[in-house]
Amino acid sequence: MPTLLAGLDFGTGRIRAVAVDLKGSIVAEAAEPTPYHFPKPGWAENYPEDLWRSVCNVLRSLTRQTNGQLIAGLAVASVGEAAVLMGKDGKELGPVIAWYCNRSLAESRDLREKLGDDYVYSVSGVNINHTFGVSKLMWWRRHHPEVFSRAHLWLNMADWVVFRLTGEARTDYTLASRTNALDVKKLCWSKELLAKIDINSSLMAPLIASGQAVGRVHAHAAGETGLPFGMTVSAGGHDHIISTAAAETDKPGVLLNSMGTAEVQILMNETPIFDERFRRYGYQQGIFAIEKPRNYLCCGLYTSGGAVEWFRRLASGASYEALIEAANTVAPGSDGVCFLPQLRGGDQPFPNPNARAGFIGLSSDSSLGVMFRSLLEGTAMCMRLGIEGMTACDGVTPIKRFRVIGGSTRNDLWMKIKASIIGSSIEVTPLTEVTGLSAAILGGLGSGVFANLEEARQSMQEGLGKIRNVEPDPVWSAHYQELYTKVYTSLPSTLAPTHEALAHFRR
Repeated sequence: MPTLLAGLDFGTGRIRAVAVDLKGSIVAEAAEPTPYHFPKPGWAENYPEDLWRSVCNVLRSLTRQTNGQLIAGLAVASVGEAAVLMGKDGKELGPVIAWYCNRSLAESRDLREKLGDDYVYSVSGVNINHTFGVSKLMWWRRHHPEVFSRAHLWLNMADWVVFRLTGEARTDYTLASRTNALDVKKLCWSKELLAKIDINSSLMAPLIASGQAVGRVHAHAAGETGLPFGMTVSAGGHDHIISTAAAETDKPGVLLNSMGTAEVQILMNETPIFDERFRRYGYQQGIFAIEKPRNYLCCGLYTSGGAVEWFRRLASGASYEALIEAANTVAPGSDGVCFLPQLRGGDQPFPNPNARAGFIGLSSDSSLGVMFRSLLEGTAMCMRLGIEGMTACDGVTPIKRFRVIGGSTRNDLWMKIKASIIGSSIEVTPLTEVTGLSAAILGGLGSGVFANLEEARQSMQEGLGKIRNVEPDPVWSAHYQELYTKVYTSLPSTLAPTHEALAHFRR
C-alpha cells in the first residue's frame, strides 16, 4: 500500500518539497533557494538548467529521507506568471523571465493600444499586465524573432517541472489564468484574442484540472530525482490558489487570508465578475478547477510580513517578542499614529504604482511600541479596505467566514487586531506548509490514493491541524470602526497626488 504523497512548491525565494503520510503529517522536507540572475536594472530571470538542478537536488534530498517508503504521487505548485519557451525537440529556448521582471512593460503598452483593457478584461477577467504570459510572448517575438520562430510550447513553471518529469505537457486553469489568454467564461484558450496579436494558440499547452494525472515519471527523471519510476505526477497550479485545498476554503463565502511576506485574500465565487469597479480597483480573478471549475477572486497587500521585517531592520533587529510586548502596552489607535503599508506600491482598491508607505501622526512621544502597533493596525485596515472594495462589486458572494493561514498567525496580538478591525471572528489554522500540503493532496487525487477532495481532507485531518477561533474585542472594534471610517477609507487616495509628485524625485 502507498504510504506517502509529495508536493513540490516552486516559489519566488525557494524551491521546497514535502513528503506527507496519509494522515497529513510531514515526514520529510527539503528546500533550496531559487537561483536568479539580474542582467539589467528591473530585469530578473532564471536559467532552466540551474532551476532543474535545484529541483533535482531538492527531490533527491527528500527521497533520501523517506527510508524506502513508497511515494505514490506528486503534484507541483509554482509562481504564477513565469514560463519557459520550449522548442519542438522538448528543449528550452532561453531563460525564464521572472514573474516580476519589468522587461515587457513596452509590450503590455502595445497590447493595450492594440486590443484595449476593456476587451482583454471581457475575455480573461483581468486587465492587461506586463507580468502575464501574453506580454512576455510578445517580448520574445520582438527582441528574439529567431528564437520565437522555433517556439513550440509556452509552459508555466509547474507545467515545465511536470514536463521534465514525465514528458507530458499540460497547463492547469489557475496558471492559465495568469496569461491574459484564458477565456474565463468558455474555460478555454481564447483563439480569437491570440489571433488578434498573431500568436498561435497551439503554443499554449492543453488545459487540465488540478489534481488530474498528467503522466508518469520516466526512467531518466527517476534517476535524476530519486522519485519512483512510473510514479503518477498530477497537475498542481498557482501556489496561492491551490492552497485553498488544504486550507478548506474552496467554497463560496469563505475568505482565505494568507499571511506571508505579502498578504493575499482569496474568495471563491459562483461566476466571473465583470463589474467595472472590480477592474478599475485592480482586483484579480481566474479559474480553479478541482473536481469542478470554480471562479476565484483575489486581492492583497504587497507587504505584510515584509513590512514587519522592514520595521525590525530599522529597529536594529529587535526581536518579534520584544516588539509585540511593547505594542501590547499601547492602546488601540496607537496614540493617533497611522501606518500605510504600501512599501511596494498601492494595493487594491487604490492600485497606484507610485504609492509608498508611511507613518502619519508621529510625535516626539512616539515609541517603538506605538509604531509597531500602528504597523499591525495599518496592514489590517488596508486588508479590510481591499475586502470591502471587492465585496461591493456586483456578483461577489458575501463573506460568511474568515480563515487565516501563514507564519504571521503566531502573532496573537496581530490576530486580535485583525478580528477587531473586521468586526468578526477569524479562524486561525496552524498550517505552515499549506502550499506543499495542498500539492500533496492533488498528487493523491491524480494517483487514485484518494477518490475525492473530501476523502483526502478526512484522511489528512491530523496534519491539517485544529482550528482556533480569535474573537474581536468589542471596545477595540468600536475604536477601530471610527478610525477606519474617518481616516483609512480616504487616506490612500488623499495622498495620491503626493505620491505622484514624489515619484519625480526617485532614482
